[in-house]
Amino acid sequence: MNTIPELTCYINNYSLNDCPTPKGNQVYDRVLLQLFGFLGHGKSSFINTCKYVLEDGDYQNYTDSKKSEGGDTKTRVTYPLTNTLTLVDNRGCSVMNDYETAEVFAQLANLLPLDQGVEWSRGFGLAERIVEAEKFVKSSDFIFPIFVYSVTKNISDEEIPEIKMLLETARDLTEIFPVVVLTHKTCGNLREMKDTFENIGAERVFALDNFTPEDHIKTRGRHEEVLKFFCEIIKDIEFRLDRMGDPEKKRQERKKKLLKFIHEREIKKGEEELELQKMKEQRMKREMEEMQRKIQEQNKGCNVS
Repeated sequence: MNTIPELTCYINNYSLNDCPTPKGNQVYDRVLLQLFGFLGHGKSSFINTCKYVLEDGDYQNYTDSKKSEGGDTKTRVTYPLTNTLTLVDNRGCSVMNDYETAEVFAQLANLLPLDQGVEWSRGFGLAERIVEAEKFVKSSDFIFPIFVYSVTKNISDEEIPEIKMLLETARDLTEIFPVVVLTHKTCGNLREMKDTFENIGAERVFALDNFTPEDHIKTRGRHEEVLKFFCEIIKDIEFRLDRMGDPEKKRQERKKKLLKFIHEREIKKGEEELELQKMKEQRMKREMEEMQRKIQEQNKGCNVS
């Protein structure tokens, strides 16, 4: 199975019902390939690229990628690739803070409805939305996380621990270490970027150049990159599927982990606010003491006169 037609046929016809593992499909009936990451790193163009290659027809801009490349995606949108594989374009985060990352984790854990807008919630608003979404979320969806990052973006030393935390938390929630897809591979230092992600624990790092409305000439190399990517993803799905338990139980476990994360976040936020208030009060006390000292010195000067 080495030719492009053979690879395309294999991926398009792949079914969890045919999974060769001893436990079969574990009652999972669909794979959600969960794309996540930062704004403007090429998630939308990656979706267009995958559909273009697997459908092998005319290029279509399903995601309006020219606009969304700037980070406009604010809805958790599904893009079916086959009867089994569905890409999910999750809303990306602009900064690494506990509020936006919690929202990303809730999407990754498949605890929020698909094809609906995503609004960042403060306080316990996210927890309330997770509870409300219970009846809309399918436990039979097998979750596979894919982290998308552009080679054109430089990763600073300060950002590396944050990205590592993001990937490791995604792993803890989904029980799969996210596959990393590096986009715009010819527009930066690809080797250095690969090394960076491998050094923080990424087991699989794929690099490709997305097809775009301006550049969608079909070439064997670009098609094979995408097809071989999906073949490797299927291998990982089958490996993990044999080690998964009851889908509903797994979903409840993910929910507990997320609610714990939200609870700890609010405790941390409260402690930080108390510490800031304490520092503010101490600063005001020092300023008041300094003011009183100056007044006393002025009064002494007046008495001497």
